[in-house]
Amino acid sequence: MRRRPLDTPIMELNLLPFLDLVFAFIGILIVIFALQEAVEPDAGRALAIDDLVICVAEGDVTLYAGSTAEPIRYREAQFPALFETLAESRAGVRNLVFALTDACFATRRQFADDFARFTSLLQDRGEPRGVFRLAFRPLSSSPDALARLLADWREEITAHGQ
Repeated sequence: MRRRPLDTPIMELNLLPFLDLVFAFIGILIVIFALQEAVEPDAGRALAIDDLVICVAEGDVTLYAGSTAEPIRYREAQFPALFETLAESRAGVRNLVFALTDACFATRRQFADDFARFTSLLQDRGEPRGVFRLAFRPLSSSPDALARLLADWREEITAHGQ
């Protein structure tokens, strides 16, 4: 009869504290995921546009000072005149949207710089003139992108009775 030794040379590992931590972490993750609220994306409200500036070629923009106004073309050097025209047309807060294609990044930068310079001068004058919120909107380079933007803008204006 063979006797079994009392002291085994292989030590048993006690993994219970480690498993306790793993299960606690998994439980916390389950609670976090269960309590999260699903965020529904907004349906997307159309961008409010009072005046629209469109750039499809570098250095040249077209101003639509209202949804029914005739387009007026301006060069980069004429941006201060463009802002004067807009500021004198109506008082109050208005939304100015600059729609641009991928060919107009330098013109966009120049427009933003001139706009910042012009609005800082408006603050100094203290005259009751129009105040603008400037927004930039990408415009596809497809041929019908401009026509779709104008149609959507005019449709939005007529739908709200403005």
